[in-house]
Amino acid sequence: MNKHQFLSTLHHHLASLAPEERNELMADYESHFIHGLQNGKTEAQIAIELGDPIELSKEMVDDRATIVIHTAKPSSIIRSLFVYVGLFFANIVVVPFFIALWAGWIGICAGALGLLLSPLLISVEYVINHVFFVSKLFASIAMMGIGIWLFIAAKFIKAGLLSITKSYGHWNTTIAKGGNAE
Repeated sequence: MNKHQFLSTLHHHLASLAPEERNELMADYESHFIHGLQNGKTEAQIAIELGDPIELSKEMVDDRATIVIHTAKPSSIIRSLFVYVGLFFANIVVVPFFIALWAGWIGICAGALGLLLSPLLISVEYVINHVFFVSKLFASIAMMGIGIWLFIAAKFIKAGLLSITKSYGHWNTTIAKGGNAE
């Protein structure tokens, strides 16, 4: 591999770096070739001593990524801390509220089921007491109708609760990842 092949391969694989940083690294490797040629080495020998340009570029890019990660701005760390603390306290309030809403939905479902089963309770009362009242039969049929309406309402309430719960979870995730709340 000659100087031109080595430097062009290295330049290509350093494309993810900032241009000034990439140019600085390229100048360093060109100087290696210049000094090596002055000392009587061939371009191929210098390229072998320097190593594989693809591996070198991977190491340099990985080193730069590590440096960027470790040198995060203190203001972004403080902002992240405030965001997570804020989400924690928001969740202390909102999550129990959602639990209460879902418990209310379960209560509506249980009430609807009880109203739907009211005609069966009239038959159980007849078997135990051997007394039948027509007014209780009509009342249990009316309660069954109310139970049907409650089940229909419970279906819509469930759809709304699912939507709100998913939206809140999505909002939480977006804020935690640093996105906008829009």
